[in-house]
Formats: sequence, C-alpha cells, structure tokens
Amino acid sequence: MRTLLLAPLLLALSLSAQTATYSENYRVTELDKTIPANFNVFMDGDFEQTIRYDMFHIKESDEDNSTSEKIKAIAKKIKDLKNTGKSVKVSIIGHTQATTDDVNEQVIASNSYGQIIHDFFFEDSFDTNTSMDLSKEYAQDIQEQLVDAGVDKSITYLEFRGSLDKAFSDETQEGNNDSNGVFLTLYTYEPVDIDSDKDGIYDREDACPNSPRGNVVDEHGCSVDSDGDGILDYRDKCPKTPTGVAVTSKGCPLDLDKDGVLDYKDKCLETPEGLNVDPNGCPLKSTLQLHFKPSSDKILGDSHEAIQKFAQFMNDNPTYKAQIIGHTDSIGKSVSNMALSKKRASSVRAALILEGVNAKHLRATGRGELDPIASNRTKEGRQTNRRIEVQLSY
Repeated sequence: MRTLLLAPLLLALSLSAQTATYSENYRVTELDKTIPANFNVFMDGDFEQTIRYDMFHIKESDEDNSTSEKIKAIAKKIKDLKNTGKSVKVSIIGHTQATTDDVNEQVIASNSYGQIIHDFFFEDSFDTNTSMDLSKEYAQDIQEQLVDAGVDKSITYLEFRGSLDKAFSDETQEGNNDSNGVFLTLYTYEPVDIDSDKDGIYDREDACPNSPRGNVVDEHGCSVDSDGDGILDYRDKCPKTPTGVAVTSKGCPLDLDKDGVLDYKDKCLETPEGLNVDPNGCPLKSTLQLHFKPSSDKILGDSHEAIQKFAQFMNDNPTYKAQIIGHTDSIGKSVSNMALSKKRASSVRAALILEGVNAKHLRATGRGELDPIASNRTKEGRQTNRRIEVQLSY
C-alpha cells in the first residue's frame, strides 16, 4: 500500500520537474540603487588600472580574522588612490560551489503541489536558486565589511554568479568548498572635472557643491565665515566683526539701547533712548523738558510725565547718580537768576525723591545765566536757555 502511494507522487514530481524548470541561460546582476544611472558596466569601462585580489574564500569560520584584515587593507588602498586624485570603482562578485546535476533536484518555479513534494524529498539539495541566493549573501557581506571600513557604498557594484563560473574543480569536496567565495576588483580612472557652482573647487572635492555663485569659499568649497560670528560672508553685512561679539541676523553687532554705540563697546548698555552719550555709550548732559511757573520754582503739571519717566530710569538703574543743574536766561539780576536756578533744580530733586529715587543719588545745583546755549537777545533763545539738565555718572 505504501509503495502504491509513493509511485504517483514520484510521477507527479517527475512531470512537474520536467515542465517547470528554470532555463540554464541566465545571468543575475544587482546594481546598488545609490549608484548613478550612468555607472559603467565594468568590463565596458575605460580604466587606467585594474587591481584584482585573490578570492575571499567563504568558510564556516574565520578564526584568524584574515578576511577582516584584508578588507581593511583594501579600504586603505582605495583611500590612497583617491588621495592621488583618482576615482575608483569596486566590483564584488559572489560565487558558490557546483549545484546538483540531478534533473529531479532542479528548481521548480511555482508554489504548486509539485513544488511542495520536491521540497520534501530534496530539502537538502543545492539547487540554482539556493546557489544564487548564497552567492548574493557572500557578495553583500564583503560589501558591508568594505563600507564599515570606510568605503563609500556608492562606488561598489554587486554581482552574484552562483555556480556559473567554476573557480575550482567540482570533482572533489575540497574543490567545491574553495569555490564558495568572492572576487573583488578595483578599477581606477581619471575623474571628470566638473565645477557645478563655479567656485573653483571641482565637484569631486567640493564638500558644498551648491555654494552661491560669486562668494568666497574655503579649500573644501564651502562658504566662509571670516569673522566667525556664525553668519557666512555672502550674507554678512559686517564681515569684520570682532571675535565673540553678538550679532544680528545680518552679521552686524548689536546696539540694544539704540544710542549709536555698539554693545561690545558700550559701557552703559541701558541708556534711555534719546539721551546723548559719549564714545563709551554713557550719557552726557541731557535736558529734561520741564516747565515752571514764571519767576518761580513751582513745576507745572504738564512736566510730571517727564519727571516720572526719568525717575523710572533712575529706579531701574540704581548704579547711576544724577546731578540736576538749573539754568536761566539773562533777564534780571544775575544773583537772582542764580538763586532761582538752584531752587528749580532742588524742586526737581524733591519731585524725583517723591517718585522713589534714592536721595543719595541725586544732587541739585544752579548755574543761573552762566551757561547759555542760545542767544539771550531773542525770545526763543531765552526760552531755550531756561532749562534743567541732568548729568549722569556712576
């Protein structure tokens, strides 16, 4: 009964194998997708030098680490060639031992019932599909080792030939074993000199191949930042900023208090806007726009805003000290004018103290008619001379 069942199965297997085998006329290659479309097929290329290496034999173990050491040496050779200005391509071709000659063990190209029976009886057979898959694994393993050693994957070309090309005799087990391996070859050629961004650095050496036209680049083809402020020269409106200085998005030093003195030179960084400053950015004498009752030291109501604004500044900057200086025009007696100027300065000091300014930081004095800044012969000039100035200090 068992013999009767086996015979139909063998017959089905035989029929399936005869009608669904792969053709022997095939050749499988794989080009890495990162390689450009114009990447030459190696045997058709025009190369200056071809360097072929002995076969990397694939064994169950590589205890002596010989393959790893050879791969490192090849990676160094590729680097050395590139350092001399050469371009390099690398072919990696996997091979395996001979497949079976038994027609019943050839690959069945389907998931049919016959395929299932075939796999059951010949699960340990070494057929063409297994051979090709294994040679691909061999080639990919060598490629991965090269990449790990620093070789650019895009210059490698994989091919897996299975057992199509006999490297050694298949009449002995030793010959069969020696056929399992990878042939690796280097091809050198002169690179095409292209300078896409016209910066004087050929693309093959250009780390920044899309630099804006006309800007200065370094030896690697990248835009330079001469002053090291983080803004590349072609966008830098102030390309000579001192090292370490904070800059705007245009590469220019900051002037946060807008006093005309750049922050890295400004010794008084928070000067109120509108105050006159010296070359160090510190306030010079500045006039408070105040109004007094005629011939009196009484401050009029429309001056309170100016008082409050200056008081706020003094409170925000407690290191400042202010000398309040009163001035008058030349109408009347000079003695009277001097006294009036002192009283008005004292009134302003008192008003600032009421706004919370530290009294120790305020000093009042009068100059009368001694320091005119306009002509006392005109109404406008006399009005200008009647003023309260403040002199800030530390």
